[in-house]
Amino acid sequence: MFFVIFDLEAVFIIAWAISFKEVGWFGYIGVLIFIFILLVVLIYEWRIGALDFGTSGKNIVKLYKKLNKKEFI
Repeated sequence: MFFVIFDLEAVFIIAWAISFKEVGWFGYIGVLIFIFILLVVLIYEWRIGALDFGTSGKNIVKLYKKLNKKEFI
């Protein structure tokens, strides 16, 4: 899914930029709608946690503190 969002969009936007004079304002509005949809999808994936590739820093600190307490007891 990330490939479609971040890589394939470049192909469509570059194709639009090359044909900018031919498509005119309708093409401009179309690419704005396209970018808006991509932005909505990006925000959605961010909200559901799809962009979190590792553990949270808070969890690491909690685990570190927990391990340090066990060593000194």
